[in-house]
Amino acid sequence: MILLEGALSVKAAVESGARTIQSIWMDEAKESKDFDYIKRIVKQRNIKLLMKSKSEIDENATGKTHGGIIAFTSPRKIEDVQYLLKKKPWFVVMIEGVEDPFNLGQMIRTAYASGANAIILSKRDWSLAEPTLMKSSAGAYDRIMIVQLDKLEEDLALIKSQGYSIVVTHREETSMDFMDYDYPFPMVLAFGGELRGLSRAVLQARDVSLKINYPTQTKLALNAVSASAIICFEVYRKRKP
Repeated sequence: MILLEGALSVKAAVESGARTIQSIWMDEAKESKDFDYIKRIVKQRNIKLLMKSKSEIDENATGKTHGGIIAFTSPRKIEDVQYLLKKKPWFVVMIEGVEDPFNLGQMIRTAYASGANAIILSKRDWSLAEPTLMKSSAGAYDRIMIVQLDKLEEDLALIKSQGYSIVVTHREETSMDFMDYDYPFPMVLAFGGELRGLSRAVLQARDVSLKINYPTQTKLALNAVSASAIICFEVYRKRKP
């Protein structure tokens, strides 16, 4: 069972339908527009809502930022490559090697805000990290398609065969400046973590590598969260009408 805390996380879980919600606990003494809205949609969707005291919610919550609302849910549904290709999202962000759920959630939030409509994550069980992913992504973790690839090399080859360009952020001699690239769609835009970068399978599948050039002589590289924000919104800038 997953415990989600806070109005943004609970509202995203209810609206998206990406997970089963067993019950929602709401502070009986608190009133807000968010609470009124959640009450309405919970009633429409026949989700169990229990009015509880603040002390009862505090006892069950893991943190102090729940704002008077928590939800008991299943892990969210994770899709596979066949579902991805069936839905044909035009802008997919792939994230590898980012283990910190807070940083990962921020990258998902950025991708969602910039117009990406699917995320490919490393193959692992993220369920224990979902409360943090939901908080740090402001609920975007449930609002965007999440995909994991079972057979990375084969699945990437299949994705490419369906017309997707594989664009990676990787500094090498042939890398293009991210501002000079035209970003063809459909596209998978891949980011790696600071420690390990992207896997060999992803680098071998790439059509182009991008880099961020700095206006100074700094030897410090941007972290993955900052780099993803810069490049994802460059995609938006280049492609907006």
